[in-house]
Amino acid sequence: MTTEPEVSPPAAPRRAPREASARFRAPTHVHNVIERRRVLADLRRSEPRRLTVIHAPAGYGKSTLAVQWLAILQDGGAQVAWLGLHGDDNDPHWFLAHLLEAVRRALPSAAEAIGDLAALIEQNAEDMQGYTLSALLEVIGDVDGRFVIAFDDWHLVDDSEARRALVHLLDFAPPNLAVVLTSRRRPQLPLSRLRVRGHLVEIDADLLRFDLDETREFLVELNGLRLDGDDVARLSAGTDGWVAALQLASLSLRDSADPATLIRGFSGRHHSVGEYLAENVLDALPADVLDFLLATSVCDRLCGDLAGVLAGRGDGQAMLEELESRDLFLRPLDTEREWFRYHHLFADYLRRRLDRDHPDRVVALHSRASAWFAEQALVPEAVAHALSGGDVRRATDLVEQHAMPLVEHSRMVSLLGLLGRLPCTAADDRPRLLMAVAWANCLLQRSAAAQASLDALRPALSAAGASEEMRSEADVVQACIDVYGDRTDRAERLVEHSLRCARSYRPWVVAVAANIQSFCDIHAMRFARAREWQCWAVPFHERTTGPFSGVYGRCFAGIAALSQLDIPEAQAQLEGAVVLARRSAGRRSHAAQLAGALLGELHYLRGEVAEAERLLDEGGELGAESGVVDFMIASFVLLARIRAGRGASDESAEVLVEGARVADRLGLTRLRAAVGAERVVQMLARGRIKEAHRVARDLPEGSSRHDGIGLRIDQFRTSSLAAVLSAQGEHDRAVALVEDLVAEATDNGQVRVAVELSIQLTGIEQRAARYLAAERTLAGVLDRIVAAGVPQLVHEGGPDVRAVLARIVGRRREGDVDDSLPPAEELGALLANAPPPIGRASAGDLNGRELEVVRMLDVGRSNQQIARALGVTVNTVKWHLKNIFSKLDVANRAEAASVARRGGLLI
Repeated sequence: MTTEPEVSPPAAPRRAPREASARFRAPTHVHNVIERRRVLADLRRSEPRRLTVIHAPAGYGKSTLAVQWLAILQDGGAQVAWLGLHGDDNDPHWFLAHLLEAVRRALPSAAEAIGDLAALIEQNAEDMQGYTLSALLEVIGDVDGRFVIAFDDWHLVDDSEARRALVHLLDFAPPNLAVVLTSRRRPQLPLSRLRVRGHLVEIDADLLRFDLDETREFLVELNGLRLDGDDVARLSAGTDGWVAALQLASLSLRDSADPATLIRGFSGRHHSVGEYLAENVLDALPADVLDFLLATSVCDRLCGDLAGVLAGRGDGQAMLEELESRDLFLRPLDTEREWFRYHHLFADYLRRRLDRDHPDRVVALHSRASAWFAEQALVPEAVAHALSGGDVRRATDLVEQHAMPLVEHSRMVSLLGLLGRLPCTAADDRPRLLMAVAWANCLLQRSAAAQASLDALRPALSAAGASEEMRSEADVVQACIDVYGDRTDRAERLVEHSLRCARSYRPWVVAVAANIQSFCDIHAMRFARAREWQCWAVPFHERTTGPFSGVYGRCFAGIAALSQLDIPEAQAQLEGAVVLARRSAGRRSHAAQLAGALLGELHYLRGEVAEAERLLDEGGELGAESGVVDFMIASFVLLARIRAGRGASDESAEVLVEGARVADRLGLTRLRAAVGAERVVQMLARGRIKEAHRVARDLPEGSSRHDGIGLRIDQFRTSSLAAVLSAQGEHDRAVALVEDLVAEATDNGQVRVAVELSIQLTGIEQRAARYLAAERTLAGVLDRIVAAGVPQLVHEGGPDVRAVLARIVGRRREGDVDDSLPPAEELGALLANAPPPIGRASAGDLNGRELEVVRMLDVGRSNQQIARALGVTVNTVKWHLKNIFSKLDVANRAEAASVARRGGLLI
């Protein structure tokens, strides 16, 4: 029995050849391959089709035909992405990642966009598959000419999610996309539907079998065997045109003294023919060559250095080149001939023979392969070989070693995928691995899984006698889970120790702890302190390797600044967060979308509504149910408000319904309150007072929480009830409620909330005919609004608030109001930049004279003043007003009622 040669450890870490992932290159066939002219002619006649399926048992030349067909398509100008599938593609994350990499290599011009998508799925593969595939199809649709994706060995993919991804590609493929697929069995895809639509070409074993002419060409012309016509016919019949058997036969017959006898001995059964011929081929080889074949058969792909390590010799590359020259079923995977693989039939036979003849070598060979792949930081392959060698401990060590680096590089899904390959109990006594898994689930916002991981970690920490630092880190993870659930009751206490020991703890832990503390400070109305924590945390953010802590830190600083209407600081923080997220995680990453949503809120406040909607739309493409609640309120509530403002009421309602669904599913009371409050506003704008009353009455109460989040929930509820009361004519009660809210927000330092509530109070007082009170209320916040440059806060008050502002502008110009107010020109700019008084859907119904009447009403003109300006009688003005009311009554009843009230009409 051959013993395993000893290998001295390398002097320096070996480096894998470039382009190590050879699965993204089609096999290179140079000789011993004939052109399948007959089948290729059928494919040409069938063009163009969306899907070409080539399926047959092993050894029928499926990949060879695919390569030849793709070469023809490339000659016609098509661009081709090749993906050789492996068993790890049963994980939908890996499948999607490998698909993106294959397309990226085929489309260098789209590398940045596809790289963003690849980073995105690392952060949440489950929720992002549909979006990522759609975005990928958009990239492909922009390609000039045909684009082809080839999937080789589809039979290795059994996962339903991966199959669903391919169906998505086929169902929504742009006109220029075609898919070529090879498989050992008929794939479980909607082939009948595709065939009915004329989108399918199917090549099976019957079409792939060599006919007599192809058999003669292969054996006699290509391989130079001296066979007469009867021998060729007998061999063709004996192998049933099976390409692999014919290839094996060519090797056996090359050195045979009696080819006729050998041919007559074929049974015709593929398995037995393959084994019989393999025995004849291998037994004729020198012992060192056979040993090299057996040793290297454990790997799916080989390079010279890896082959040398496995076989215990220094000429691995030379041996691979010799095997290729001997036609020993070794195929190059790249044009540089650095990476190779055995024909799968041959590899399967070699592995069976290795298990049979040298079972004691198998474990050692997998161990060497695992060590080599680990040196190259190819962790999935290293783990796979450790498991194949039965070394679960080493596989777990490898996953544990790379766990936190994967988390900090935002590759949480990859970590969970590797963990899924281990036995379910492998991590039970590994506190560091359990910690990393808890972090991964937490950052993916899988709260239940994160909590389960943390609950499993606590006993492991006790059993292992873990350090105080690890215990503190577990507390930070728990606080992070709490914050995602919009809870602050224990979060400060949980991060306190990590912040106290910041100099000795890992930067990642300290940075996240600082973010949590900032969140708690924001919702305890300690806005300045929240920003101070982020200034303090900058060095820790800079020493982490992933984008999450830094992006969140800047976002929390931006939220605190927005709460104080410190717009320059908010802009600096939020724009910095977007830049950091895009640079570190990609333009389409969750981090970029979260920061973008808050930046969109900033643009909205400044009156840049189109830019705000664009940023919020980008976040909505990925699903807004991510991040802390502050992000979700911007993504759902503000986006719905913008869409309602441009007349897209159905779209707005859909966004609010989705926001309510997410709030209920995740148990986020503050989000539910914010969504409900926006629904009340929009219902009142449409005159649906009874429905608005019902929604406001059902809004949650936050008084039981005894924290800032509970206070904000109560503010949403109370302001909504006040809005309904005002719409019902109960202005006194409405004023009292909002006055209390304004005083409370002012005392708590909630500058933005106090201004927003003051705007609401101004509108209520105007409708109650408390004109001087309305002017005083609005005048009290105008300096902040103008100084901050946030005109949208005034615009949200609607025509009533604009009417009050128009009176203040007039008085300011005449010098009748306090000189501490901003200049009349600045106040007038608020009116000049106001949105049209009538929504787009109804403005088109009014003629020029009627629009002029509405504009003059909006700036506080009386009917008499309008009559003088137009040169008509007051009765004519009232006649115009009645026409306006009748036209708007259906399209915008709330606006119609406002016009009527301002014109003094009885309605």
